Amino acid sequence: IYKKSLVLSLKERHVRGGPGEIANLVGIDAQRMQDLMTYLHAVWYSFLQIGLAMYFLWGQVGPSCIAGVVVIAILIPVTKFVAAWLGRIQKVLMKARDDRVALNNEVLGAMKVIKIQAWEEDFRSKLIAKRNHELKRLRRYFVTGAMSVTMFSSAPLLVALGTFAAYTFAGNDLDVAEALTALALFDILRFPLFMLPQIINRIVEAGISFERVREFLLCEEYESVGEGTLKERGEVWMRNGTFVYDSKKPRLEDDEGRSDKGKKGGIGDLMRQHRRMMQEAQLD
Repeated sequence: IYKKSLVLSLKERHVRGGPGEIANLVGIDAQRMQDLMTYLHAVWYSFLQIGLAMYFLWGQVGPSCIAGVVVIAILIPVTKFVAAWLGRIQKVLMKARDDRVALNNEVLGAMKVIKIQAWEEDFRSKLIAKRNHELKRLRRYFVTGAMSVTMFSSAPLLVALGTFAAYTFAGNDLDVAEALTALALFDILRFPLFMLPQIINRIVEAGISFERVREFLLCEEYESVGEGTLKERGEVWMRNGTFVYDSKKPRLEDDEGRSDKGKKGGIGDLMRQHRRMMQEAQLD
């Protein structure tokens, strides 16, 4: 990301929000992608641990463990819904954060002009408004994350209650040995049932961060000027050169009035447009 920021074109620097978005990419998005790698294998070994624990529970309490499987099956779509919800909230939060950081950098870069024009209160109100908007989105994100953690932390307890209830209603006597053995197996279930939704949420967050980093790395770069065919030092040679900012590129129109904004025009296009302007001036 740092190397890409050194070769960004001027147009992309303005479109991407300047140093503010680059700082967010380095400090937040890259960190989320790095944090995902720690427990990424939980995607497959969680199912393995759950399967082995349920197999041993079948040997301990019999078909009553199916009630625990039903509880796990109910939690899977709930996990998917909560993960998608958190992903949508995170997109809005990152957009608000980029806008606030971009305005903050703009104010710091033009502080002399702001002081001369006495615009301090105007920009201060703008910054406070964007910060309050970001805090609202951040509060919503943390509240939703806390609800998600609370719900998923109770998953092992719900599985145990469902299994013991089914075992008791089936007319079986639950003694201490069977209860302790089943609780030990449920304790094995606790970690994968807790980590699986967490890693799913992190995958969703890292996916959004990956898309932001990918779009940044695919931005247009400026083209460096090579040595060319110059043979002597101090020699300067140019042919059909146009030196303008990206935002100042001319918008040319042909004889039929069709615009060609994205393409560079030649001398013939300029001459045709000049003749048309002269003719319109003579008619007026």
